[in-house]
Amino acid sequence: MQLVMQDNYSGAVEEELLLVKSQKALNSFFAKINRTRKPGLTVPEVDFTKVFLIIWCPGEGYSKTPELSLKKETDKELVIKKNTSAKKTINTSFTSPFSIYKLPISKKKIVLE
Repeated sequence: MQLVMQDNYSGAVEEELLLVKSQKALNSFFAKINRTRKPGLTVPEVDFTKVFLIIWCPGEGYSKTPELSLKKETDKELVIKKNTSAKKTINTSFTSPFSIYKLPISKKKIVLE
C-alpha cells in the first residue's frame, strides 16, 4: 500500500471510504474537491490496469491528515487499519481531510478497521 496524496479538504461531511478503479471515478472525486479551489489539485495519472486506489475521508473536524496502514493480508481479504493519529477534535478551522493510497489489483475483500 503506497500513499499517493493527502490534503486537508475533501468536501466530505461524514466518513467515506472510496475504492477507485477507473480514471473517470478519480476525475469525479477531484472535480468535487476542486470546485472551491483555484487553482485546483492536479489529478494523478494512474494505470488502473495494474492498481486501484483507496480514498479515505474521515469527515469534518479532523485536525490531522488521516492515515491508513495494512494491518494484515490473508488469501481472501486485506485488513486496513485507521491510524489513531487522525482524531476528531473541536477546532475553529474547517477541515475535511483525505488520503489516497494505491494497491495492486486484487480480488480480495477490503476490510476497514
